[in-house]
Amino acid sequence: MSHRKFAAIMPCRVLNRWFFGLLLLAACSEQPVKNKTQLEVRPQTSARKAKPAEPPRSYRMADNQNSLHLLDADTRLQAGDSQAAQKALDKINAEQLPPELFSKYKLLQAQVALSMGDAEQALKKLEGVRPAILTDADQIAYYQSVAFVHALLGDVVPSVRARLKLGRLLQKPEQQKQNIIAILDALSVLPLETLSGPSPIVDELSGWMALAKILKQRNVAGFDTAGQIQQWRQMFPGHPANADYLQAYLNPPPASEQAAQEPEQQAQPPAPGSTIAVLLPSSGSYASAAKAIREGLTVAHRLAASAAPQMPLKYYDSEKDDIANVYRQAVSDGAKQVIGPLVKEQIQSLAQSTELSVPVLALNHVENLSKTNLYQFGLSPIDDAEQLVQKAKRDGQQNAVLLTPDTTQGQRVRHYLMSAWQAVGGAVVGVESYDPKQHDFAAIVKTLLSSSVSANGQKQPLALFVSASPELARELAPQLKYSQSSDLSVYAMPNIYSGRQNPVRDSELGKINFCDLPWVFSDAYTGALSQQAVQNTWQGLSDSQVKLVALGIDAYNIIGQLPQLAGGSYAGATGRLSLNGENRVTRKLVCAQFKGGVPVASGFVE
Repeated sequence: MSHRKFAAIMPCRVLNRWFFGLLLLAACSEQPVKNKTQLEVRPQTSARKAKPAEPPRSYRMADNQNSLHLLDADTRLQAGDSQAAQKALDKINAEQLPPELFSKYKLLQAQVALSMGDAEQALKKLEGVRPAILTDADQIAYYQSVAFVHALLGDVVPSVRARLKLGRLLQKPEQQKQNIIAILDALSVLPLETLSGPSPIVDELSGWMALAKILKQRNVAGFDTAGQIQQWRQMFPGHPANADYLQAYLNPPPASEQAAQEPEQQAQPPAPGSTIAVLLPSSGSYASAAKAIREGLTVAHRLAASAAPQMPLKYYDSEKDDIANVYRQAVSDGAKQVIGPLVKEQIQSLAQSTELSVPVLALNHVENLSKTNLYQFGLSPIDDAEQLVQKAKRDGQQNAVLLTPDTTQGQRVRHYLMSAWQAVGGAVVGVESYDPKQHDFAAIVKTLLSSSVSANGQKQPLALFVSASPELARELAPQLKYSQSSDLSVYAMPNIYSGRQNPVRDSELGKINFCDLPWVFSDAYTGALSQQAVQNTWQGLSDSQVKLVALGIDAYNIIGQLPQLAGGSYAGATGRLSLNGENRVTRKLVCAQFKGGVPVASGFVE
């Protein structure tokens, strides 16, 4: 069984804080080992930018331009300026670096990628590192980075294996304690059947797995936790967890006491009165959508607050007053960031009627609208259409027909599909629309399929791009079945799938392709904010609301990271997110195909 689906993906605002906090261990390590090129990493304790530190004395070999750029990148990274660090790394001629500095160079590249939330790129860079030739401090940073990357990618066991190697390098008891906590927390997300898997070798990892299995059941009524741990101690007598650390894990001190013991490790709390203002309607036609978004914001905020102090969310009813007045009131109340509004007309009105002194992440998209401090983020059909045609093009399709509802939104989707398909060199050979209130597609299907006949009367491969609700798609699909001999491939917009599995009813959908949010696929977005993990949040919502929970999750996670999205990407619940030149957050989606009524993901469109 894959471990990927059970790992925790941390929110973007937590990612930097956690990443730099973990690397603190490297800064706290003992004196460097002699006879090694010393290029230590001493990153800061939070993602807040600080004044660059003085160059460490360990850069005594910085006697050429490459080494100076490497020093500059290291210093910039310590100060939390990942973009400046990357610019310094870009100036380095890696081929001229000796092995020790080349490994350091790759490690810094990986750390920059991690700070941007790009775990896959970080993993590629880490593969070029030879940890054995790094300093002790950099070896610690290396294994921390490897553990962190695999955790973000959902690979629990490789992440834990890296932590086992990290544990052998750590000297201070507090560092060892934190590493043990991280190991047990990582293994805690694995199901019991995985932790109970056969292990012919009694080694350190099998000991951790056995211990995690016990801890996972300790709150089950009638489970003898103390007796099980005693048996575990006898089976693994020399295990690293056979110390005071396990007792500390099972009985952590109260938060107030812990803060008193370790004040230097506490994240700086937000300034008193600072808030994140959320402008959403509590009444009207958008109220149900706002409710789902609010659920996503709430669970993301709760998770982030469990790791470090956060600014509270403060909600404002966007329907109670003119939206500009609502915004100004929020800023007057101490808002440092604003999420919303949701309604397009309000976004446009806000942009046109007031200066935005505090950044706004609007939860919809108004075309051709640009303003300083205004960012637009929504489940835009522009992204849906572009990703779908990219999938069809990658499949080798050349000719396409379009089928969309005869509605204002349907016309908009048709325009996006046609523009995107023609932009990749595809030919549109037929366009049809349908009345959503009618359920007989026979005549439309016949007309569309006639487009598959070439001038010489031969059948030719044809892609059908369709936008339809799950209910209408279930009626359309059977009428397309007889056309399989015509080499027709069906590509549907994501509204074909509600986000809830329904194998019985969706068995009619055959092998329809579609691209959708990573969040709706169990293997594509995992962890504490995955769809499965927060199912209590969305189970009571309607089908039209489910995916908006993911929008709320991502909105909270990126609100403090918007400038960074212009130079990188974030692996979000709604897609791989980045910022285009118009300050619109764009999304890359995961593609899938219905098989036996269940969507099976094939991965992102590359």
